[in-house]
Amino acid sequence: MRMEEILNKVENRLREINLVKEKTLALSREIILSCRKGIQDIHNGDLDDARKRLRVASRKVRNLYRLLEGFPELKNAGYIENAVQEYVEAKCLYSIERRKTIPDPDKIGVSYITYLLGLCDTIGELRRFSLDAMKEGEIDRANDYLGFMERIYNHIAEMDYPPALKRKRDIARSLIEKTKSELAVASCEKRIQDKIEEFRGFLDAVEKGKLREKGKLKKEMDLDVDRFW
Repeated sequence: MRMEEILNKVENRLREINLVKEKTLALSREIILSCRKGIQDIHNGDLDDARKRLRVASRKVRNLYRLLEGFPELKNAGYIENAVQEYVEAKCLYSIERRKTIPDPDKIGVSYITYLLGLCDTIGELRRFSLDAMKEGEIDRANDYLGFMERIYNHIAEMDYPPALKRKRDIARSLIEKTKSELAVASCEKRIQDKIEEFRGFLDAVEKGKLREKGKLKKEMDLDVDRFW
């Protein structure tokens, strides 16, 4: 094969790669947007809307991988990984909020490595759930979310591959420790508030008792006055 033919072949291949890159880049952005809106829906309690958005994201992930067939140069590109990890995170969060088992990577069609990295990111979103529950005074619910965070972390704590997992795992550990500290403070504040409410109720009861006694005494005095006249 002559040099011109070789270079033409290379140029055509690069042109194809660039075209696929443009299409998959646009699709990746759409996946991330759908998933982030879905996650926000989950935080707002709109699980039906979240399910619809994740269904759209699922279809786009399948389209993304179809476009990548025959283009191994792009399959592990950073923007592809980011989009699919966002998808895994949203799917896991949705399952946890519905008290279901987290999705199987084989069933949602993602690699195990991408799945692990997306699952790590779920810990950050669960922290948001826990903080929201603390603000609402729902300490037991906040503890439930912390429990999910720890269960995920404990399962991935001993894994050393891929290298990117270590960084995300360290971040997850930090988030868990912060959440534990904040939950301890919130629990203490809740107990104090409960005691204050309990004492306030006691004072109200005493005050009502005093008023009843005063009313009874006044009534007796009124009767005495009538009898005197």
